[in-house]
Amino acid sequence: MMVVISAGPSTDDTGAGDRALKRAGVITFGVAIGDTASADLEAVATDKSFVLSAPDFRTVVSTGDRLLPLINGVVQRTIIVQTEFTEVLAVGPRDIIFLIDSTMGATLINSVREFIKRFVDTMPIGPDGVQVGVAQFSNVPQLQMDLNSYGSREELTAALGSIKPKPGQTVNIGAALDFVRTNMLRPEKGSRIQQGVPQLLLLMTSKKSSDSVEAPAKALQRLGVLTLAAGSKTATENELRQIAFADTVAFYLKDFRSLLRNPKAIVDALSTLAGVVVTEGPTEPVVEITTVQTQKVVRDIVFLVDGSNYVGSSNFPYVRDFIINVVNQLDVRPDRVRIGLLQFAESQKIEFHLNSYSSRQDVVNQISQLRLTGGSVLNAEAAMNYALSKMLQSSTGSRRKQGVQQVLVLITGGPVQDQAKNAADKLALAGVLTFTVSSGQADEGLMKSVAFVEDLAYHETSFSNLPALAEQIMPKLITVVGDTDVTKTTFPEETAFVAGAERDVAFLIDGTENVRRDFPYIRDFILKVIEPLDIGTDRVRVSVVQHSERPTPTFYLNTYQTKDEVIRAVTGMTLAGGRSLNTGAALRFMKDTILSERHGSRASQNVPQFLIVLAAGRSRDSVKDSAGALKTEGVVPFGVGVKDADPKQIAAISHNPSFAFNVREFSELSTVTQRLNNYVSLPREELTEVLKQVQSNAAKRDIVFLLDGSDNTINGFPEIKLFVKSIVESLSVSESQDRVSVVQFANHPEVNFYLSSHKAKDDIINAIDNLRHKGGRRLNIGGALQFVRHSVFTSSTGSRRLEGVPQILILLSTQPSTDNVRSPAFALKEHGIVSVGVGVGDANHSELEMIAFKPGFTYKVTDFSKLPSIQSQIVATLNINKETAETMTGISDLVGSNKRDIVFLLDGSDDSRNGLPAIREFIRRMVEELDIGEDKVRVAVIQYSNDTTVYFNLKTHRLKKAIIYALN
Repeated sequence: MMVVISAGPSTDDTGAGDRALKRAGVITFGVAIGDTASADLEAVATDKSFVLSAPDFRTVVSTGDRLLPLINGVVQRTIIVQTEFTEVLAVGPRDIIFLIDSTMGATLINSVREFIKRFVDTMPIGPDGVQVGVAQFSNVPQLQMDLNSYGSREELTAALGSIKPKPGQTVNIGAALDFVRTNMLRPEKGSRIQQGVPQLLLLMTSKKSSDSVEAPAKALQRLGVLTLAAGSKTATENELRQIAFADTVAFYLKDFRSLLRNPKAIVDALSTLAGVVVTEGPTEPVVEITTVQTQKVVRDIVFLVDGSNYVGSSNFPYVRDFIINVVNQLDVRPDRVRIGLLQFAESQKIEFHLNSYSSRQDVVNQISQLRLTGGSVLNAEAAMNYALSKMLQSSTGSRRKQGVQQVLVLITGGPVQDQAKNAADKLALAGVLTFTVSSGQADEGLMKSVAFVEDLAYHETSFSNLPALAEQIMPKLITVVGDTDVTKTTFPEETAFVAGAERDVAFLIDGTENVRRDFPYIRDFILKVIEPLDIGTDRVRVSVVQHSERPTPTFYLNTYQTKDEVIRAVTGMTLAGGRSLNTGAALRFMKDTILSERHGSRASQNVPQFLIVLAAGRSRDSVKDSAGALKTEGVVPFGVGVKDADPKQIAAISHNPSFAFNVREFSELSTVTQRLNNYVSLPREELTEVLKQVQSNAAKRDIVFLLDGSDNTINGFPEIKLFVKSIVESLSVSESQDRVSVVQFANHPEVNFYLSSHKAKDDIINAIDNLRHKGGRRLNIGGALQFVRHSVFTSSTGSRRLEGVPQILILLSTQPSTDNVRSPAFALKEHGIVSVGVGVGDANHSELEMIAFKPGFTYKVTDFSKLPSIQSQIVATLNINKETAETMTGISDLVGSNKRDIVFLLDGSDDSRNGLPAIREFIRRMVEELDIGEDKVRVAVIQYSNDTTVYFNLKTHRLKKAIIYALN
């Protein structure tokens, strides 16, 4: 505090000194002696009431009695000081946040955006100068940019283009003010409030708030924030004054377009105000946080976040802000929305479980502290499987067993190295709804296939656009359902019938003239499917609809009350007739009419909804969108195709490939009914077994484990044996299915048992338990690879390569090879052997990639204890489908074939002239390794620059020597 005593006017300018004192937070009192000093003292005093007068020097002593209560009042907070601020000469450091009503329409938003751009053009933008943040709001707030998002005027001006109008009828200004206070005024978000830098907030709205603004505004002011408010249209002056820290900075405008003509008042306030607002009372008041009134949403949401270098530390803040923007729109508490978060790259890291935090603020605080884990490999499939097994469990807060919708939001910025689609199918079968949010180098097409349906896949080319995506994703995030857990019920389970288990089962069947002769088969098909169901009004309800050009209901879900009535109706059903199928339109009819509450659907009561579609021809209209709409409503569709039905359409209709069935003739429908019964009618345990059988349509495989048996693995050998056993446990071991061999190597390889040695899983597990560590100082991987090709992958030792059975080698090493691996590795590939590389500790990653069938088949961990973390990924890599002979990772049935046509397309421009000898040598060495021949491998070489030159085509040379000569 300072007391100025003066008997006359100042002979110099007091402005600069006065401003410096105010910036320093000094409270100034004045004592004026005589008549001429009062004006100057009132100008510099903190408040006019703080200036006392004495007519002459003799009476000055009497002012002490009046001055002391003022000083004590300020000290004891019985006098509230609200600092008035005046213009400063230059714009000093300040943090300015613009909080903008997004519902004011395009014209006004454009004017506001232009006003901010012009303001920014005049400011010294930078981390040591003026920083600008922007948030928009309607009924919920949304971050556009933090104070530290952009460090230059040019970047900031360009980013302001993200300020756009959004639809909305109401605004919750109180919630928006709280959002700024809790999410933007943080050091990690760029706020310099702790350094004493002025914090200014300008609210701009065209409406009166639907929630209370007083408590949120005061909470900001208690932090020392200078709150300004500007309003137009239906905004009220009284509310603006409640928000503003002083009436002088509450601006009411008829139209925000006037800002462009006359911005001075607001610009002056933003650029000259400094200091803090002091509004504390004698005791700390209770802060009332304003909450947004929203519809009741009950969900368990797990965010699966890419923490790899593909996102990077520069883009990770955008990912964080996207998640925070989503969470801030949710009612987070134990009985409503629960949030969990998992980071992943090569491995997974649980940040917090669904039951870790019980309030929105706690979750936001934790997300704000997230730091990138880093990593160059993206194993999304493994992470999704991990989320299912570790995060979406009752012990960690999941309420799936209580019927609460489970949601996974996958956020990624790079190309995944494993098959995320397979994990997505598992999640769908488990009743989990998967959303994808991607950017950067992520494969947009793949993400669409990973999402529950394509509409739930969101992609932005730039990470900076992710925060704004929160508002777009929200409507579906809180409304779409995709529960496929058909056993979700609180009723007791029985083995013969699901007595009392509620479910709605609707049939959509082909009713065209094409099936008239076979219609009895269709009737019989329906009767056999419903035979084990406990039909009744409060148990299982059934509906049947025929369709051709248009759908024709035979009966609705609420038409019949007993099983006998349903059976009589199906038995007496006659063909509706029609020339062609419009299945897409019929699916929409099923969703909007048949599976509606007024026609008996109990979807609103969380009763499982099943749809069985049977078609004998191709639909004339598209089925994709209408099938997707059914799935997002929580309906589980099965597709049954007969005769001329399009298998692709049947697959598109079905919830997943396991739920699609195709038969050649109607007489074969009986083979489908039993499988449908297993899904629709069986209790939980039996249903789980059926799902496993359907999903694990695994092919026979010959799998050889080639294990590092050097001295380097002696301490970790027990973990290696456990790792091998865990993989074997997942296999279907038998003489006619999976066969397994184990080979150890160091200086030399040694077979522990061959592919033909054991025919049962238990025998193999026992053999692994009895393995003894081989030992040896050197690690000759190249020699070991050559050994297994010549001595283990052979018919005499149990290999079925000549029968077309996939040959798989799993190599585990802990250090670089002491011999050359290139030629033996290439020879394995030529031999049709699919190699998977597992590295531990000091293993050479590039060497493993050279050995592996492709780079995505390489896995590396830091030590033996981490081997279990990649077990599921290895198993997924081994999973080969019988019908397509393709692994989940894309090994086609060409594996094992020696025939291939290889074309080298070479850059022949001037830029590559100096590198031509190296290119030529590269091709020569490749050809040396190939099995050249007319019926084996053919090679062509083409150069290009402005035009193309064919040096030789695939038919030119039939001998390896001729190709090498041509290259030289």
